[in-house]
Amino acid sequence: MVKVSRLVILHEEAEDGNAMPDLARPVQAVSLAVNNLVKVGHETIESSDDVVLRTDMPGALRRVEGAATLLQQASDMLRADPYSGPARKKLIEGSRGILQGTSALLLCFDESEVRKIVKECKKVLDYLGVAEVIDTMEDLVQFLRDISPALSKAAREVAARASELTHPPHAETLARCLESVKRLAPVLICAMKIYIHILAEANGGKGIEDAAENRNYLAQRMADEIHEIIR
Repeated sequence: MVKVSRLVILHEEAEDGNAMPDLARPVQAVSLAVNNLVKVGHETIESSDDVVLRTDMPGALRRVEGAATLLQQASDMLRADPYSGPARKKLIEGSRGILQGTSALLLCFDESEVRKIVKECKKVLDYLGVAEVIDTMEDLVQFLRDISPALSKAAREVAARASELTHPPHAETLARCLESVKRLAPVLICAMKIYIHILAEANGGKGIEDAAENRNYLAQRMADEIHEIIR
């Protein structure tokens, strides 16, 4: 949006009564950028299954398109009358509309990405919730088949999010929690396997309570880290 900022600067430079320069070229550049943004926005809407995004983004796109129209009108009016007050008003309104509309679009997309991460993390939490009822190797194998792809997808989404964040503390928190989850996952599976072996060999005898407690502790540790990611 550097081009939009330049239009505002040109307006401020002309506020002392000087004539506005020809804005055809910078306005055309802004219009091209807006057209590309709107195209990407519509493609995002069509490819997304996020109901909130599909509801909120069209309004932001219309706002940006309307602002671009104001800029074009301002450019045409200023070409005819470089001192036109109404044209300058349209210029400022159009510039402000594009900046605010673009921010709204970015926020809409960002919130959608966050919802996607939360959705994937909650899938993992659902699987962790049944860890304590797994008491056979067959069930453990199925548990692994279910949780592994969910965990992998959540990890990819969280890692991508951490790399995009510009606020270091937030990025570091996500990275730290993700590493903890990755480290705890195989340890949890091992603890579940130990519990199943003790249950089968001793029929719930010596050591079974400690094994169950260790398994539950690890599952809760993983859940806590995932809740921190969601938070």
